[in-house]
Amino acid sequence: MDIQKLTLGEIARIEDIAEAPLANLADDNAPKGALLSALAFVMMRRENPKFTLEDAKQLTMADIEKLLVDSDSDAKKE
Repeated sequence: MDIQKLTLGEIARIEDIAEAPLANLADDNAPKGALLSALAFVMMRRENPKFTLEDAKQLTMADIEKLLVDSDSDAKKE
């Protein structure tokens, strides 16, 4: 999934869950765990409505990186 195709509602949901702005992804000093979990949760729910926030919290950094790299690759194909 292309992160640029998140709806405003999805962005708001990510920020609500993480209790942090999405812009914190670019901040080297900001905590990332809750934000990455929320991002993975929202992105994965598009494909699997039964995917839970607890499922997202069990993902590894390698899983998150693959999810984000795959979304970037999808964006470049379009």
